[in-house]
Amino acid sequence: MRYLLHQSQFKELHARQTYLYDIFHLYFVPRKSEGNFIVLVPLGRNYSNMLFITGHTNFVWEYMLSHIHQLPERRVVITSCFGNIFKKFSRDCEIYVPNFCQDLCQLRSGIPYGFQFDISDAELCFYNTPGTIEKRIHAAYKQLL
Repeated sequence: MRYLLHQSQFKELHARQTYLYDIFHLYFVPRKSEGNFIVLVPLGRNYSNMLFITGHTNFVWEYMLSHIHQLPERRVVITSCFGNIFKKFSRDCEIYVPNFCQDLCQLRSGIPYGFQFDISDAELCFYNTPGTIEKRIHAAYKQLL
């Protein structure tokens, strides 16, 4: 499992690590960057074949375009606006994008929810849904077919 955070969100790094610990009960630490993304991986065992990537659409699109054939993960959960444009990549792996109204992934202040970063509704839903990672993904994201 890996979590990619665009470098423009570097100020959120520690808060994102806390968010990830709360969800997975694993400590995520930075590894070598990939392009303009900070790569976070859990310490210890790698529990799943998933990539979580968050960032503005153009950054995520560029990353996916240049890395899709090199990804070791077969399931990619993208938190970005205009999720339907990522359908192109669903030929190569399972792609999940936010499952909320319209095609925008609006951000809200995370402060009222106890987070020190702007958070999307999909991320809030993922955080609050009980159960397995798969159940959480299906509650907050939709698969592009």
